[in-house]
Amino acid sequence: MRTAISVPVAVLTALVVLGTSLPALAESPRAFMAELKFGPWRPDVDKEFATKTPWSDAFGGGSFLMTQLEFDWEFFKKVGVLAVGGTIGYSQAKGHGRLSDKTKSTDTTSMHLMPLSLSLIYRFDYLERRFKFPFVPVVKGGVDAYFWWVTNGVGSVSKAADGTSGKGLTMGGHVTAGIMFLLDSLAPMMAQTLDQEIGVNNTYLFAEYTWNWIDDFGSNKSINLSSRNFLAGIAFEF
Repeated sequence: MRTAISVPVAVLTALVVLGTSLPALAESPRAFMAELKFGPWRPDVDKEFATKTPWSDAFGGGSFLMTQLEFDWEFFKKVGVLAVGGTIGYSQAKGHGRLSDKTKSTDTTSMHLMPLSLSLIYRFDYLERRFKFPFVPVVKGGVDAYFWWVTNGVGSVSKAADGTSGKGLTMGGHVTAGIMFLLDSLAPMMAQTLDQEIGVNNTYLFAEYTWNWIDDFGSNKSINLSSRNFLAGIAFEF
């Protein structure tokens, strides 16, 4: 009986000793981050006018969904991470135009927006790397180019009464502050498997607030697409 019991105990002891003696798997190199994020968007078009509200008249008082994809290259990883990143997004506002007597038209109109951004990014992940603290503050700043076009009910680009095409490009800049939460801290073994099998070092959930100044740097001849956006999403570092 003692022999029957001692064999599995010896095997279990050997496995425990072997497991504790094995070195931790090395983390794969990390140099990039991809972010997918969503949030409400509403431009400051009406702030250009003292008494008129063309945006609210056409598209109402609500916000519209903004979707963005960001890709960053991490070029410095000492006390935190410095990166440069590019972002592309899309949003669409739907509404109705106004007739000459200011009444609402039955024809629909849509404004399409495709923002492009270039950012310098700093992530303070020192506490996460050193002490496993799962929250990582982030700041970003950069320049923006917003492509926009307005379509009518049949999908064609609209034209103003003077024949001007309803599309254009408006430049500007942005500043962003955010916080990231490291999902790896909730499932470290799963995170290690993800790293070893497909090279994803870290996975984050995050939220950020962005101040945009999209008015061709103060030009009074440009449409004002400035906004204050709250975005949230998921990020993969690899």
